[in-house]
Amino acid sequence: MDEFTTKQIIGALTEGIFITDLRLRIVEVNPVFTEVTGYSRDQVIGKKPKLFSSGRHSEEFYQCMWKTLEATGKWQGTIWNRRKNGEVYPQWQYITTLKDPDGKSTHYISVFSDISHRDSIDNQIHLLAYYDNLTGLPNRALFTDRLNLSLTQATRDKGNVALFYLDLDRFKQINDALGHFTGDKLLSAIGYRLRNSLRESDTVARLSGDEFAVIVSCITSTDHAETVAQKIQHCFKSPYTIDHRELQISVSIGICLFPAHARDSESMLRLADCAMYRAKEIGRNCYSFFSEEIAKQLQQRVTIENDLRHDISSGDLELMYQPQICLNSGKIATLETKLQWRHAKYGDIPPSLFLPIADDTGLLLQLSYWTFKTACREIDNWRKKYAINVNIAINIFSIQVESSMLIETIKEVLTETDLPANSIELEVTEEEIMEMTSDEFAVFDELNKIGVHIVIDNFGTGYSSLNNIKRIGVRKLKIDSSFTEKIKKDCASNQMIETIINMAHNLTMSITAEGVESEFQRKYLSSLNCDYVQGYLAGPPGKLDNLITMLPENINFSMKKADGYGNSQC
Repeated sequence: MDEFTTKQIIGALTEGIFITDLRLRIVEVNPVFTEVTGYSRDQVIGKKPKLFSSGRHSEEFYQCMWKTLEATGKWQGTIWNRRKNGEVYPQWQYITTLKDPDGKSTHYISVFSDISHRDSIDNQIHLLAYYDNLTGLPNRALFTDRLNLSLTQATRDKGNVALFYLDLDRFKQINDALGHFTGDKLLSAIGYRLRNSLRESDTVARLSGDEFAVIVSCITSTDHAETVAQKIQHCFKSPYTIDHRELQISVSIGICLFPAHARDSESMLRLADCAMYRAKEIGRNCYSFFSEEIAKQLQQRVTIENDLRHDISSGDLELMYQPQICLNSGKIATLETKLQWRHAKYGDIPPSLFLPIADDTGLLLQLSYWTFKTACREIDNWRKKYAINVNIAINIFSIQVESSMLIETIKEVLTETDLPANSIELEVTEEEIMEMTSDEFAVFDELNKIGVHIVIDNFGTGYSSLNNIKRIGVRKLKIDSSFTEKIKKDCASNQMIETIINMAHNLTMSITAEGVESEFQRKYLSSLNCDYVQGYLAGPPGKLDNLITMLPENINFSMKKADGYGNSQC
């Protein structure tokens, strides 16, 4: 067939066509191509198809497409491209490899249809109503229909169904740091990988935001459901390549089984969601089956959430204070604020339980500022009452750093009280430092200008860079108690403590060792010139009025160094 006949054929087709060589340079297009894309033949000959890229698909999407094309000689699917006028539109595209009589590949040919203007309005309505525009996966409406259908069939056949509720771990940090456009690309790539890792008969849906769900019928056992959960987790083991950047993300999965756990779609979704929260609580990047114990914990969580909201506004929370003692003088240098909540039904609830709930429910910001203002006022009164200059250490969270209220609140407190700015120590964990963006680092510039001191808590448990530590103007490091408790037991921990202390002093920072509970630990830390200690040896958290016994004239706990140990500066 000569070249003229070939042009006649492709020119007569009613679908768009473009042909590329093996280097992906366009060598021919037909008139429909020009009508659909807005590009003339002369404008695209010699160019690559990436000219039409919409930016909606990740690099992984294209990598998977070409991998399929190379393996099978063809690829087909929906792809979003961009017209010359900038309009983004969906195509149904079929790509095949052209070969010569000897079987050698010579060209690629793409045949596509513009499906943004289908004749059938019903089809357009169906797409909008039942499919997620970003990922192309079923949305919540279609997911619910398919779950109901699966449960009906399972009831008829006396079978089992598994529902997997997926929530991405720390997706917000990626979205905030890199922007929503990158976040959308990541979601699209995740949806594509999930869809291609499971069976055609399984339903993968995007419910909202960073939440996905998977319906698997004909589940034979709990082990079978675990195998599927592990397969889903495998989708997140390899990093996602988005805009030439590798992004690593994990997923928490909640699993609900029909009929073992629930017998209707609404209950299944609710219980799978409960199980997912349990997976989050036990460390993320894992899966959890629903159980009655989880149901009990959920009910307790709901009660705690409601009562926490009430008790913050009514002032039923209480602050305790734990001293940090100067190793050189034996005097209280700093009082660290410890939030305590004595619940009417559950008794003392530790912060490790109610702070994550406050974070999930949007109460953490309110709770944090209540703690900050109350602590500063109480310490100000205590300093005046006993004529003692003691610092106040208060934990802050990334949500406060993100909020414009932090700077305003500190200025407000400094105006209302007689506290010097340098008497306020703001403690932020090493983990939170690692996750901060450049905008959040800029907040610390303002804090340093005000004069408050920045302290890194739980130091040694993360991987923060020295550059970031210096960038935010850190004045003190607190060695995590996991190192202190191994003193005398683990040489590696001893070496780590010595290294951290030397590094801090070389960077003109002071050091507090947390979790000091024995005289041996105190003496060892003193020999390394550690500045301060905190723990039950120095004193447990207590009410301010009870700390009067630790004032210099009443102090019973001697911090003096034993012979043979080094000097400490305070």
